[in-house]
Amino acid sequence: MIVRPHKILLIKKHFFEFSFNDDIDNDEETIPDFEKFKSLNSAEQYYLADIYNWDDGPIVLQWIIDSPKCDKGTACKIFWSAEPDYYYDFTAETIDEYEKDVWNLLQSILKRFKANDFAKSRFKFIPTEEGYKTDWPTKYDIWEIPAELKSGINGKKPFGFGL
Repeated sequence: MIVRPHKILLIKKHFFEFSFNDDIDNDEETIPDFEKFKSLNSAEQYYLADIYNWDDGPIVLQWIIDSPKCDKGTACKIFWSAEPDYYYDFTAETIDEYEKDVWNLLQSILKRFKANDFAKSRFKFIPTEEGYKTDWPTKYDIWEIPAELKSGINGKKPFGFGL
């Protein structure tokens, strides 16, 4: 579960703070290269989720969640990093448009957890160990959080090698 130096460099160059890239005309919407993203394995996706700057928006995180390589631990990490309690009071009809992408990301994670639709669960993310509160009250059924997502995923954390 090592993330090799050349992949760390690729991730940092193409997916870390990509919207802040000085080489890009800021008048255009910046979207990273999906073809480069598809080359990432599950450990590299975890690493990307771990260093990701949410100011870039959730597009890359949605790619991770939609990926057949996405590990349960990675999805758990993304879910709790999004601070989902903010969204618990909203439905698809009541969420503001500018918040809808993160709302949809969270719902995608819930859907995959409820369907047990992740290929593996090798990577560790225990939300309470990371300082997240997991027992927020919710008033809508769409925010019913599976027990495994609340308790977290046991496993190992991928690490960068050589950088």
